[in-house]
Amino acid sequence: MTENPFNQTLDWTVQGKYARVIDEEGRIFEGWVERVHHGRGSVVLHDVTTGDDEQLGSVFIRLPGTIEVLKPRKRIEWRALDELSPHPDHNGAFTPADATIRRCYRNQYAGSFPVVRENGMIINGHKRVAAARIAGLAHHPVEVVNVTDDQAHELFTIAHRKQADPETTDDDQDEKLSPSTAG
Repeated sequence: MTENPFNQTLDWTVQGKYARVIDEEGRIFEGWVERVHHGRGSVVLHDVTTGDDEQLGSVFIRLPGTIEVLKPRKRIEWRALDELSPHPDHNGAFTPADATIRRCYRNQYAGSFPVVRENGMIINGHKRVAAARIAGLAHHPVEVVNVTDDQAHELFTIAHRKQADPETTDDDQDEKLSPSTAG
């Protein structure tokens, strides 16, 4: 079964987040989103309060009109490509896929957000930035993270584990990161 990309993005955007849901009758609910039922458009919230500060616990909202994430975890900014620079450990040995270049040209962005530090250093998304440049874009939306040098290096290493160890497979990496094997 192929996943619907819109539904997948909706899940990533709202599941596990604190959100305000306004139903079709104008009632306001705020709580933690557990589940979105795409076929019916329903949502399940926990630890819910209403617009009147009434505590409700868990609520199933059959027909939400609006879902607004109140505590987003991502910070997306529109950045000039000239301001973005590769991570110092990136080997630069890559070629962006033709499909990504075409998507950049057609949609004016790569389809997802490269991750960069405040200073514009790319942590993950070097190919997407390169594709945007080849497509002739001057700007691209990026996810900006506020991390230390050590954290940036660790995030880069995780995102580019195959560059560090070409023999590593996704299964090997999952086993290394598994809580059951952590000592």
